[in-house]
Amino acid sequence: MTQVDNDYKYTESHQGEGKGESYDAHYLSDPWDRFLWAREQQVMDIILKKYFKGVEINLLDFACGTGRVTSFLEHYANQSTGVDVSETMLAEAQKKLSKTSFFKADITNESALAGRKFNLITAFRFFLNAEPSLRANVIKSLVPHLEDDGYLIFNNHHCLNSPWIKLYNWRHLKKDPTGFYKVMTIGEMNELVDSVGLKIVKIYPVGYFRPPKIRIPDFVNSAIEKIAFHIPLFDHLSESPIAVCKKR
Repeated sequence: MTQVDNDYKYTESHQGEGKGESYDAHYLSDPWDRFLWAREQQVMDIILKKYFKGVEINLLDFACGTGRVTSFLEHYANQSTGVDVSETMLAEAQKKLSKTSFFKADITNESALAGRKFNLITAFRFFLNAEPSLRANVIKSLVPHLEDDGYLIFNNHHCLNSPWIKLYNWRHLKKDPTGFYKVMTIGEMNELVDSVGLKIVKIYPVGYFRPPKIRIPDFVNSAIEKIAFHIPLFDHLSESPIAVCKKR
């Protein structure tokens, strides 16, 4: 089981004034996160063409934040909905998107989506960041909104199965043994979805090669990604795997 900070509350972490603007600025300026996002879009395109070919998509992007992921997905969707607890993040999302309907709500204790069903629910950069109790409550709240033939897709952007994340985690704990470094294993991803009657049907790897303090050119990383993507042995070794889940 990964380390937990009992004082950490993820729902409070994106509430501050200006948080939405600074969040977007990070993804425009950080080279690795910018590369990961470009690769995630390529992989999501593969996923959508495989699981939703010829199917009308009714999308719920949970914890949509500033709409970074929603803005990519809504082009595939017939209907698009975003939900988040942060007003400042949603304010940025509304500037980007016109097709998506947004709700400021905590779905674990509010009925903003009562009775609504979706055949695609996404949750990017949420489950890793959330404390274990929030992870459990959220996925339990999402399942009733998932169509029987629908898919839940989420990522784990600090997967502890990755050799590089193991190294970063070790370095962090060596410097601060009582500190909190957010990591999640493939096993924990499986346990999370299994607890609510879902199963992971496929793990799509993203982000293989990030040695500390070394800037790898994007074209090198792109080549590594494309080669490793077709080697099943490497599926569980990426830093930011994307899980495609459905009901058992």
